[in-house]
Amino acid sequence: MYEWLANKATLISAFASIGMLAIWSVYLHIFWRSHQRRRTPKLLINWGEGRELSARCFVTNMSEGAVFIQSVIADLETPSGHHRIFISDAEDLRNSKTPSGWTHMTRQGPVGPGKLVDMGSFEGILEYALHEKTGEKILGESSLSRGIHQFEITIIGMYGSEDILIGASRRFEIVHARGKACLRSATVETRQIVSARERKRLAKELAKQL
Repeated sequence: MYEWLANKATLISAFASIGMLAIWSVYLHIFWRSHQRRRTPKLLINWGEGRELSARCFVTNMSEGAVFIQSVIADLETPSGHHRIFISDAEDLRNSKTPSGWTHMTRQGPVGPGKLVDMGSFEGILEYALHEKTGEKILGESSLSRGIHQFEITIIGMYGSEDILIGASRRFEIVHARGKACLRSATVETRQIVSARERKRLAKELAKQL
């Protein structure tokens, strides 16, 4: 037995080295994936205070670093077609009896890691978006539910010291339950905008609004 091991020592050593290399490669891969996940920004868009249109739109920063929100977009699906409106100025928050957001003036601003910011009620957001698009004052959830079938909220921001735009979006539907217009998420999770092509397109759109 010892003689056999002595004769095969070189081969055994080679296999052991290959095995150790494979193990360290796995550890390195796990470490790199974990490091990438920590560096990757993540924003969540959700609602609170019920499911009716009066519910609040919350944005939570799940990244390890701070995110500066540069713009908020509402995409509306209406009987007349698709409409895309930038709602960063937040006139609805300034005119609200229960204002929220950064100094009640804008939806732009920094959000620290693990922090949540109130973007206002969905009803206020949709009324403001439709008013910006049509110039008409649309009030009440019944009018909104007739005028909007689906809508999507998109957040555009800058992450930490990275000189690139980040983004996240979530689509919602307006449905009727027990005679009231209610929210229903059309997507299970908030979609993170990570592709270079989408980021470039958002950067061009944002540049037109500045």
